[in-house]
Amino acid sequence: MGLDACVRCRCVQDGQAKPHPFPEKLTLDKIGEAALKGNPSDQEWITHDRWFDESCEHRGYLVSERLGNIAEITHLRRFIRALQADPGPRFPVLLAKVVYDGTHSGDWIPSNKAAELLAEVNTIVHSGDILSASEKEFFASMKRLCEASIKTGNPIVF
Repeated sequence: MGLDACVRCRCVQDGQAKPHPFPEKLTLDKIGEAALKGNPSDQEWITHDRWFDESCEHRGYLVSERLGNIAEITHLRRFIRALQADPGPRFPVLLAKVVYDGTHSGDWIPSNKAAELLAEVNTIVHSGDILSASEKEFFASMKRLCEASIKTGNPIVF
């Protein structure tokens, strides 16, 4: 188990995706995910999921990242907490919304918080000489997620 995150592309939202098999049932939920409204059958969900996977060149996701397993996220949480100073840099979004648990799922960070999260990430990345290879990889992934969220206006989804 571990922590993954993604930012959806805007192809469905912007009408650039392939035609949906049930256009009258297609809707976007509160986090911008293509879903079916009404009372769709299991077969309609299967058809919808296949469509989504082939709906555009991005396969529905602009960025999709593996952030780490449970142990890696626990390490990162401890590392980020140790970087906090009083007064000094604080990392509220990273700690409360990203690394608080190594397996959280279904959470999301709205795009209007992505710039704040990116600033936290950049503060840590600026001290790159203290980062291990795996820490650098995590923060590079977070940077890509934040930039994609800002670009698309879509949330970062875990």
